[in-house]
Amino acid sequence: MTAPEERLLAAGSVLTEPIDFERGSEHYVGGVSIGLVPASPERVLAAVLDADALAAMLPRTKRVSLVGARGPARRIELLQGNSFVSATYTVELSPAGAPGEVTFRLDPTRHHDIDDVYGYFKVQRFDERHSLVTVAAAVDIGSGLSTMLFGKRVQDVILSTPNVMRDYFARLGASGGTGLVARNDR
Repeated sequence: MTAPEERLLAAGSVLTEPIDFERGSEHYVGGVSIGLVPASPERVLAAVLDADALAAMLPRTKRVSLVGARGPARRIELLQGNSFVSATYTVELSPAGAPGEVTFRLDPTRHHDIDDVYGYFKVQRFDERHSLVTVAAAVDIGSGLSTMLFGKRVQDVILSTPNVMRDYFARLGASGGTGLVARNDR
């Protein structure tokens, strides 16, 4: 076990690396976040591809709707935000070529209140009871004013995702639940 993995297990914390970059005229915020989740990789990956489970696992998520499926890929519409501001957009979730990975990308053919989003979930077995979950996302929320006002908050939400996923699976385990869905109290 490496020192960062030992710190994760001991503290139940998350390792984060914020990102903030420009690509042409687009400005992206987001980051990479790694945390331990009390569930098998198979269970975590199944939850990532399940709209109801995503509603409970993604921070600041008000609604998730499955709008289409093609093979293992899922098109999911999300409504995320808080009482002051929210955004609706659709992503396509697709199992990646590597085992244990699911990528996501904005579906630009559907309504979207953000300019772009892309990233991935990577899930690896840590021990018999935990998975190491990596979440990476980059979001272009729009104009410079939007980024200035909300960029840090969006980034913090992205970086908190493994913690919310950990809490979701811990609630399922505490309740003796074997399913994927738990109530979203955020």
